[in-house]
Amino acid sequence: MKYILRILIHSLFWLVFVLFYLVLYVVPKGDLSIALQGLTIQFYINFVWAAVIFYLSYYWLIRYFEKSQLVRYLILSVLISVSVSVVFLIISKLITPGINLQNYILLLPSMVGTFIIAQCGCLVRGFENWFANIQLKSEIENKNLKNELKLLRLQVNPHFLFNTLNNIDSLISKSPKTASKMLITLSEMLRYMVYETKTETVPLQKEIDYLTSYIQLQQLRFKNVDYIRYSFPEPDVCNTQVAPMLFIPFVENAFKHSCYAEPMPVVDIKIALSDNVLNFTCVNYFDTETISPKTAQSGIGLENVKRRLALLYPKNHELQIIKELNTFRAELTIKL
Repeated sequence: MKYILRILIHSLFWLVFVLFYLVLYVVPKGDLSIALQGLTIQFYINFVWAAVIFYLSYYWLIRYFEKSQLVRYLILSVLISVSVSVVFLIISKLITPGINLQNYILLLPSMVGTFIIAQCGCLVRGFENWFANIQLKSEIENKNLKNELKLLRLQVNPHFLFNTLNNIDSLISKSPKTASKMLITLSEMLRYMVYETKTETVPLQKEIDYLTSYIQLQQLRFKNVDYIRYSFPEPDVCNTQVAPMLFIPFVENAFKHSCYAEPMPVVDIKIALSDNVLNFTCVNYFDTETISPKTAQSGIGLENVKRRLALLYPKNHELQIIKELNTFRAELTIKL
């Protein structure tokens, strides 16, 4: 892509140069056919002269500007303009005997033209570098985004995993069917994390299924299932594509810092979808004596989600984390 853009920019510049030269040459003649007949060797000399100064600035002079050596850059620009103008006027004299080199006024427009073309070479190179930096920045951001997603996918909460395995182990003797069901649920979650979140987006229903499985495993911690409440859209309206692993950090954080409290539920999770606007709410109660508000709303997972939202849904999302007494509420709205 960058090579195509470079070719287009250079072709456009030389097209403008040729048209400008023709206008300067045709207008005084008043007749296009006569003017074109006069475009002989002198035109090619001027074209080579312009190409030399343009690419001399494009490849060499621009270095001093990029290094902020502006004084040296200006001095060299003037020296190049004078020296190249003198050389090409001498060449023009040898080829076109009618030119009088003793008329120093001829040097002035030549030097001005040379200086302008030199700045054009630097300007074109500067624009290409600016555009390349934008592309590079975009590629780095996309690469970082993919790396963050991979990191998030591989960052299985060890406490959740150990507690789930311990709960399953305790159920093996008491309720083998329940233990087997929970083990299958855990394996499906891990399979989704490792294999199905490699794409940029996934169906919303996939994320809901993952959250449901996570909640079901977390319910093993609570004696009363009413401590957890969740509400998700019907499967037939969940074909919308969303970024994978976008909601789980909020849910993990809610369970991590939740406590048995009144009123119930301890954790309340809702997802609603209407007119391509997704609303996600996650509320949890915490014990202010054992957990500080700052701790309850911190975590690498939440910071990753904030960065991902900024990159994936710029100006199309709104995230609010609200503290109300002993309650934390995460509200996320995304325009899909």
